[in-house]
Amino acid sequence: MKLIYLAVLCLLLTTNHLLAQQTWHKCGFDHAIYQLEQQHPGYKQHIDAVFDESNRIGQQTQHSRSIHTIPVAVHVVWKTPNEKLSECTINEQIEILNDDYRRQNADASNLRPIFNSIAADTEIEFRLDTIIWTQSNVDFASLGPFGGLFPDPTSIDSVKGTSPPLDPDQYLNIWTLNLGSGGLLGYAYPPDSLPNWPAGASAPSKNREGVVLHYEIVGGPRSVTFGGGFGAPTTVNTQGRTAVHEVGHYLGLRHIWGDGAGGGIFPQPSCSVDDGIGDTPNCLDRSEFDCDTTKNSCDTTLVNDMPDMIENYMDYSAESCMNSFTIGQKNHMKGVLNGPRAGLSTTPVKIRPAYDAIYHAEVLAVNTGSSCTSIFTATNMNASASMPDAPCMGTIANDVWFSFTATSSDLLLEVSNINNITGSSTAMAYELFEGACDSLSSLGCGNAGNNALSGLTTGAVYYLRIYSMSTADSHNFDICLRNNNLVAVDQIEQILSRGIHLSPNPTSGDININIDNNISFEGFLSIKNVLGQAITPPVAIDNHNRQYTLSLTNENSGLYLVEIRMNNYTITKKVILQK
Repeated sequence: MKLIYLAVLCLLLTTNHLLAQQTWHKCGFDHAIYQLEQQHPGYKQHIDAVFDESNRIGQQTQHSRSIHTIPVAVHVVWKTPNEKLSECTINEQIEILNDDYRRQNADASNLRPIFNSIAADTEIEFRLDTIIWTQSNVDFASLGPFGGLFPDPTSIDSVKGTSPPLDPDQYLNIWTLNLGSGGLLGYAYPPDSLPNWPAGASAPSKNREGVVLHYEIVGGPRSVTFGGGFGAPTTVNTQGRTAVHEVGHYLGLRHIWGDGAGGGIFPQPSCSVDDGIGDTPNCLDRSEFDCDTTKNSCDTTLVNDMPDMIENYMDYSAESCMNSFTIGQKNHMKGVLNGPRAGLSTTPVKIRPAYDAIYHAEVLAVNTGSSCTSIFTATNMNASASMPDAPCMGTIANDVWFSFTATSSDLLLEVSNINNITGSSTAMAYELFEGACDSLSSLGCGNAGNNALSGLTTGAVYYLRIYSMSTADSHNFDICLRNNNLVAVDQIEQILSRGIHLSPNPTSGDININIDNNISFEGFLSIKNVLGQAITPPVAIDNHNRQYTLSLTNENSGLYLVEIRMNNYTITKKVILQK
């Protein structure tokens, strides 16, 4: 839990230094433990027992190499639109977690050589299972003393019901909220699942399990300015590692300096207090959100002491110099995943399409000819909901994403061979977007089939969302893009015309119009005489109904024209009335 305590907090201790300094306390892990200890005497002792047991399990299993995959449910609780984080931002954060925990982060090589032998790939991965967007009127920033300047996890926890967690034994739940400008960046609770809870006390609710993050620090590099209370406004450069730090607490890790002596909100710095992990160097106190590589705070107290490991994710160093967990920290977290949080490994894995999210949109090549030779076979089985959340039509429960670079101003989108996996309807839709991943603008939508995409800018990148029209349905389908400027409008109309059938023809009265299943359409049809005068009023059509009947019973024998206006094209077919 990262917190920044500004000078106002020193009111609790003394007023003499109120305006002379500001105290940085980036993570409220110790404060959350302190609060629960006050509510449930014996809680800290219980957590210590869980920590020791997880260390024991981790030491026993350290030679058993296996990847632990943690399913993640992200709850975006928002009040104003800027707090409503996008799927792109959340996926970016999940990638940062995966890179840092698997030691695939680009800055891993910045670790000082003295620590190379203890740096670890933790073999822990994170799989985004679902995103839940929930609008709330709760002002989370004002909860607790001093209007949010002082962290109050208990008050914030009390309103987590705004977006109830998925089963905490099977999912890592992460809530993103507006926690205000006072400096609270987030917090998490360590596991408390061992059966040695002190007699007569009630354990905290299971629904508290998980991580809470201030919405502005989720995702990739950015600068966040905090109001500062009685101190000056402070700008913090974040790189998504608040989440890395907090998930470390969720998996049982303590701060690398051991949180000092005496406990409580303001512990005393001490080189004799340790984080319980054998290979993390002792240090007197936290880093002050800096990257001081010369610091060795315990070299005069401990023999052969190593420098303070500012590169460790569990320090208070600047996020730009964090880059490593140690082997001991890895073993402890693996012990937690084989012990009190073992349920995370038993959650059924839903195989989602790789292109389920905008962030991972499948790049489609545009066919240069008048037919599809490059076709992508796709599925939306198990696809999750995405933003933006106001589609032109239908539902967004199972959408998948594609991107392409326009090779001309007019392209043809073909969605074909639609087959049901679940449900019974083959109705699908598409929506076209322009812009960047985090700020898309809808350009229109329609029933999936053969559709013209017009008015494109050559060389620009566009996004396509393809989805089923009902939450009961999921589909396999083929998708392809090809140049439309190679096919004249009358040729497109001829292509559509071949999928429209009239019977009987000649007719003695009624005429039946049947439209092939491989055409997705909407529009109108009517009958006109040879002078172009309407004989029947326009009838609205779409691909929910592919059979229509119009009557010529009251007309004289002769030649008539059935006019179908479909997808902005006009198809005319002749019918002979013989009485």
